[in-house]
This record gives sequence, C-alpha cells and structure tokens, in this order.
Amino acid sequence: MTYKRQKAVLFTFLIAAISFHGSGCSQESKKESAKEEAETVQVEGTYKYKLLDDLGNANIITKNVNDVGKRKLTINGEERTVLFEHPNSEVAFRDIVINKNTQLKFGIGIEERAWDKRGDGVFFEICLVDEKLRNTLLFLEYIDPKNHAEYRGWLDEQIDLSAFAGQKVILIFKTTSGPKGNADFDWAGWSNPELSE
Repeated sequence: MTYKRQKAVLFTFLIAAISFHGSGCSQESKKESAKEEAETVQVEGTYKYKLLDDLGNANIITKNVNDVGKRKLTINGEERTVLFEHPNSEVAFRDIVINKNTQLKFGIGIEERAWDKRGDGVFFEICLVDEKLRNTLLFLEYIDPKNHAEYRGWLDEQIDLSAFAGQKVILIFKTTSGPKGNADFDWAGWSNPELSE
C-alpha cells in the first residue's frame, strides 16, 4: 500500500471516528455509501456545487428521519428550496473540494407558519473539518422570529473558504434548539446552500 493510499485510508478512518457531542462541531458516520458527483455547473472557468444535490451521500444525525430533508420553505411569501433541518440535527457533506476562490453561499430562516407557535428560536451552525482533522467554526447565528420580528425574513450569508484552498473537507450544517432547549415548531432551513467562485 502506497503512502498516499495509507494517508487516504487513515483520513477516512479518522473522519468516521468523529462523533456527535451536542454543542460541539462534530460528525458521526451513520452509513457507508459510494461518493457520487453532485451536479456541478461549469461556466467560463467558474463552478457551482449545489450541496442539496449531494444530500443522498451526506451523513445525517437526527432523532427522526423526517426532521432532515430537501423541502420548500416559505418566509414572507418567498418560497425557497432548503435543507430542512429540525433541531437537534447535523448534516455532514464529505469530500468537498475547495478551490482558490471558493465561496459558500446560503440563507437561513424559520418557516413563517411557525411564528405564532411556541418555541424559542434556533441556533444555526456550520463547521469545516480540514484534512488535518481541525474543526473550524465558520458560522454561528441564533434567530428567533417567533419572539423577534427582525428575524422574520431570509437571512442570506456568504463565507470565503479560500483559506482552505487545495483541500478536500467536510462541511457540517447543524441546528440546535434555542437557549431554553425548546425545539417545538423549529421548522428551520438552509436555503440553496452552494459553493461557487
């Protein structure tokens, strides 16, 4: 076995060993599946990698299988396709290649039909695990549109990943219930998460 192959096997084994511990950024392998290429659009030297197209290959940690999936979510009358992720859940996308000018784009929000129901909001979190198994917190935001009107809309974000260029990484999208631990009607979604240049 070559050194490069040994390194790849070791990396795969170590990634599978990372486990879910509530408040930390982590990932646990729940299934073994062949990596399929997600839809990638090449346009004049740039690309778009739509994470939702690769959801079938992601590692998902959740109490109820219906708590995570690709759905439509409406906020202020604007419908978007989302990674629906009811707390407490984690979705880990593996073998993500980061290029020189890669940007991670997404939006976050809570379905407007939940705003008049009980609950205390949602923490949205993204972590990146690099090839040296270092966990980096990329994004953390708490929103509570049920009790604070300023969160009653899509919140769009963009994160520069160029510091990780040349690596294959794991991106972990995580939702947790609000500070009171109430996950009732936490219909949370990540809209159109994608990598682009």
